[in-house]
Amino acid sequence: MRILYVTQGFPYPLTSGFLRHYHFIRELSARHAVDLVSVVGADFQLEHAATMASFTARVLTFQSADRSRAPWRKARSRAQALLLPQRGDTAVRALCAATEGLVRETRYDAAVLTGKRTFPVLEVLGRIPVVADLCDATSMRILGHLEHAGPWRRAALRLELLEVRRVERWLMRRAAHLVFAAARDRDALLPATEQSRCSIIPNGVDVDYWRRTREQLGDRQIVFTGAMSYPPNEDAALLLAANILPQVRSAVPEAELWIVGRDPKPRLTALGGQPGVHVTGFVDDVRPFLERGAVFAAPLRFGAGIQNKVLEAMAMAVPVVASPLAADGLRAGDGAAPPVQTAGEPAAFAAVVVAQLAAARRDPTPDHTARQFVETHFRWETNAAALE
Repeated sequence: MRILYVTQGFPYPLTSGFLRHYHFIRELSARHAVDLVSVVGADFQLEHAATMASFTARVLTFQSADRSRAPWRKARSRAQALLLPQRGDTAVRALCAATEGLVRETRYDAAVLTGKRTFPVLEVLGRIPVVADLCDATSMRILGHLEHAGPWRRAALRLELLEVRRVERWLMRRAAHLVFAAARDRDALLPATEQSRCSIIPNGVDVDYWRRTREQLGDRQIVFTGAMSYPPNEDAALLLAANILPQVRSAVPEAELWIVGRDPKPRLTALGGQPGVHVTGFVDDVRPFLERGAVFAAPLRFGAGIQNKVLEAMAMAVPVVASPLAADGLRAGDGAAPPVQTAGEPAAFAAVVVAQLAAARRDPTPDHTARQFVETHFRWETNAAALE
């Protein structure tokens, strides 16, 4: 097949939130010709395109400044998208114009469309069958965020919710097939009577890369990883540092919390000065921090889709304590529940973490059951085959 693949963020490097599409494109390219058309952010580098060019026929990129805007500018952009959609992001307009040219000169068998910002490209795809990879129900994540945001942030989130719901409806009407990373995200957007044209295709883990070298768990380290600029991660990290860890340290005074990931905001970085709290910012390799962990803590209070950071911790055989929301997103395609411990309120979460720290002292054997679950249900090769 000749496949047009459209993304709203560049799929490389693999520290980006779009690594799902790197793996899908790489696997598809073994048997099909793939053209990649992508909106890119300010951190895009030409060598990133060179990596993708090694297994695509064409790579076209369009620079956007939207992600570097201040919050009030983003809110204005949301309002403009609702009231004046024809004025949209200049990068998306350029992407649409270039895609229109590609469609005129190339006979595509299918298009894969990802991201909510790229939806205007539907106007120029004509009769090409579209597979819309919604991945997660963004509107569900925003609704959850509204419950925990301050009054000024809630106003911007309500605008964003209106825009996202409009885009989700449009994608669901236009696409020939819909893809979600988890069943709960599909169920949040579509009634059972309309799910026949949907597939659940989870994210995956490179199990050869995410493999531990130490034979024992740590005995005092609580680890949380991820991009800390992502609101669900930031909220969880703040909750861990300000609320959960003090309760843990009342029972285990030597307990340490390691918050590992790029772009922490000042209010999170400031907590790094508290007893037992370490905020690393960007690191070249997350694996050494996971290997030293006695427990991976994921008390996410809102979010959607699959939490790759938890899958990576499980692949590294680190015992996981997760909120019900985080754990539910890890269910396998056949409904199998992940082998993680769950807890909701901070006091209950802290108690489970304390118990896991004690268990790691008694027996520091890594959690091989967690790794086996990932190997069975979350391999990129298997999931890309489902997309194919």
